Amino acid sequence: MGYQAGVAVCPQCDSSADVRTVREFFDIINAGGALAFERFNEQSGGPNADDGKYNHYNAEGPRSRSRKARSKKWERGKLTMELLSDPGGAVADVAFGFAGRAIGRGVKKVVNEQVKPAMQAQAAQAQGAKAEQQFAQAQADQDVIVARYPELRACMKDQVVFLDGGSRSVPISEIPMPVTPTQADAVVARLR
Repeated sequence: MGYQAGVAVCPQCDSSADVRTVREFFDIINAGGALAFERFNEQSGGPNADDGKYNHYNAEGPRSRSRKARSKKWERGKLTMELLSDPGGAVADVAFGFAGRAIGRGVKKVVNEQVKPAMQAQAAQAQGAKAEQQFAQAQADQDVIVARYPELRACMKDQVVFLDGGSRSVPISEIPMPVTPTQADAVVARLR
């Protein structure tokens, strides 16, 4: 990697020991590749972070024991009434009820063992492809920033960016990641 030459002194700590060029800073951020980039974005509120539109409530919901107990008592009472009035029909109802529950359990088992894992794998693959695409775009943006502002530096000790020879600094925490050339323009304007 072609790092810019020159020793810069941080305007906050007056030291050059932990000062990195903007290319070195981006290389540190990118060291983990697309997966680390994705995790970094999630933690920093980047494009993959939860936007609040997903309903995190369990779709099945909690099952109330009292309601379940009442429904079983109701079924027993209903069965008793049907047996007394129409024994053949009651037996058929019970048989169909057992068959329906057995089929339902079978369908649920197939969904849980086959359909859900396949859907989760497909979603993970799509998310990975999206992260790689965003990572590639971020690297392209970083190359533009490095070419446009070779005098931009970062102090890893104080977690600030500054211009070589300048007296102003901007905390890295105030810079949204991944940084775009437009955002870098705004940061450099603050530093000048």
